[in-house]
Amino acid sequence: MTSNRRQMLRLALVGAGLGASGVWAASQRRGEKLFRRPGLAFDTGVALTVAGLDKSEAEAALDAGFAEIRRLERIVGLSTSGSDIRRLNAEGFLAKPDPAMLEMLAVAEDVHRASGGAFDVTVQPLWIFYDSFAKRGAWPTNEEAAPARALIGQNFMRFDENAVSFDQPGMGITLNSLTHGYAADRVAKVLADLGVRRAFVDTGEMEAVGRGPHDRDWTAAVKHPRQPDAMLGTAPLTRAMATAGDYAYTWSADYSRNHILDPRTGFSPASFATVVVIAQRAVVADALSTAVSVLGPDEGAKLLKNFDAEAYGITKTGNVWSTPGFPRDHLA
Repeated sequence: MTSNRRQMLRLALVGAGLGASGVWAASQRRGEKLFRRPGLAFDTGVALTVAGLDKSEAEAALDAGFAEIRRLERIVGLSTSGSDIRRLNAEGFLAKPDPAMLEMLAVAEDVHRASGGAFDVTVQPLWIFYDSFAKRGAWPTNEEAAPARALIGQNFMRFDENAVSFDQPGMGITLNSLTHGYAADRVAKVLADLGVRRAFVDTGEMEAVGRGPHDRDWTAAVKHPRQPDAMLGTAPLTRAMATAGDYAYTWSADYSRNHILDPRTGFSPASFATVVVIAQRAVVADALSTAVSVLGPDEGAKLLKNFDAEAYGITKTGNVWSTPGFPRDHLA
């Protein structure tokens, strides 16, 4: 098994390396002082960058941004000891869920329905089952995997302000295809509420507050899915951007078995090596990047229209695909 998921800082200013699953960010012109703070959260590298502030203002803004990240880790961090999501998965019930979890579950439900079930947060038991085999250098038969596949189904999950619960014992959820985007949205709001007018937020997915230094767009460079530390090109970031790639956590050298699972079949989809989505909200872009990876080009394009989103992708055979509105002037 090859695992480079969540192992390095994914975004940096120009001059730093490309991150594990997609992009780094930078202003297009130098000269204005920027303040950038990297860190680790949600099992990945994160970084917050602010511009147009003095040092004390920047430090206060970065402190507030990271405080929000830590708060969300305690709610939906799968590897955070004692987190709400871990208690839910262990007990099958969570009373009085935090509004952040409910908001993510609401987006999950929207994308689940719009995608015809191609997006489903209840794949976690199957993911754990596959990972346990792969760590032993093995792979289960279809019959062996059948009980874990039977636990998949958002229709077996209930949630409201009173509780989140599962209809079947052994069920569990992962919000990893929503958490990073949701965190970007939340941190961007925290910074904006503090009066920050220009910032670049990387919580595993990306969002810009205003424009970059000298009133120029922030620029994102899209990672090559098959060449480590290489990029496919750049795109201006004026909304939120999220990436899903088969290379981010793999169970086979040819990437055919990876962390992206089609909940309808239990297998990894065969179309895309990487999908980059731009949407108004990072949490939506995050979910859509996974859903489009599962659906493939044709059905994926139809789904994107429902959310006023655009996408760019590279298929497993190396072909370039994009929707008409994706800014790919400087991309392959």
